[in-house]
Amino acid sequence: MREIRYADAGMDMRKLLLCFMRKLWIALLAAVTGAVLGGAVYAAVRIVPESEREYQAMSKIYLDFAADETGEVYQAYNGYTWNDLMATEPILDGTMQYLSADYAREAVAEAVKAEILSDLRLLTITVTTHDADSCDDILDAVGRSLTDLGNTAREFRSIKVIQTTEAKLVVADARWRQAVLIGMVLALAVVLIGMLFYYVLDDRIMTASDVRQVTDALFVGYSGAGGRLEQDYAANMACLQEKRGKIATLSLKQKEAVSEEKWRELCDADGVVIGVAYGSVHAVYLGYMIEQLAVRECTLAGVAIEEADERFLGRYYGWRI
Repeated sequence: MREIRYADAGMDMRKLLLCFMRKLWIALLAAVTGAVLGGAVYAAVRIVPESEREYQAMSKIYLDFAADETGEVYQAYNGYTWNDLMATEPILDGTMQYLSADYAREAVAEAVKAEILSDLRLLTITVTTHDADSCDDILDAVGRSLTDLGNTAREFRSIKVIQTTEAKLVVADARWRQAVLIGMVLALAVVLIGMLFYYVLDDRIMTASDVRQVTDALFVGYSGAGGRLEQDYAANMACLQEKRGKIATLSLKQKEAVSEEKWRELCDADGVVIGVAYGSVHAVYLGYMIEQLAVRECTLAGVAIEEADERFLGRYYGWRI
């Protein structure tokens, strides 16, 4: 009997591919499930409770500076200075005058951001709050306060609001497609890797190549497969009986013990053909039973596979597509 060495046995890639194809629906189901879970997880993370949602509105303010040959006025009002000025007198005082008493001074100062993006004469005001109406109210109050500053401060000829947007909900980057794709790919990869490990480690006997990994005994054929395979099996059994004499068969099941009466029948015969149940008997168990035959001095004439799957074997041997 051949010694079983799985590391050296190699893989029957044709059998592996056919087994994969039979379970392809599992991979497809996993891909769909992963896509749904990826989208669901993204939605759960991305959806913000209504009380925590942020609204944002923006204004463009044109600053018409008074004439200054030294340029000191231009240098003084830079982006950092404006952002600080919005929370101090007189701008914040003017802003609060145009708001109702419901607005807190600290909250208004925190909601307003001012920055100079490129041109020193163009100021961008951004207001961010948890309510759309308050966002619009604060932005309007800031614009009116700055307009008053332009009419009273000697550094300016005027300050005008040239563009205003209404408050809109701040939405995180929409990445539904990426989340769904990542979920699908991860689930598919996990299932495919799991299936690969399963079939690589699975030593259940399905084809003649599986038998050859265990023993050098003759492979008699496939019984119960129908068609040509069944005919070949019957012809091979008849040939063995003609050449060797009395042939006894042992239908090997994974969990069924062999009775002593059956052992006597096997040992009295001129040869024994072990019939392995298709896809349910492991190679290591077949090896064990062959050893048992040797201990009892029963002659092993060959191995067959019983109750074989005609459709699978047809594809395996290229008779069906």
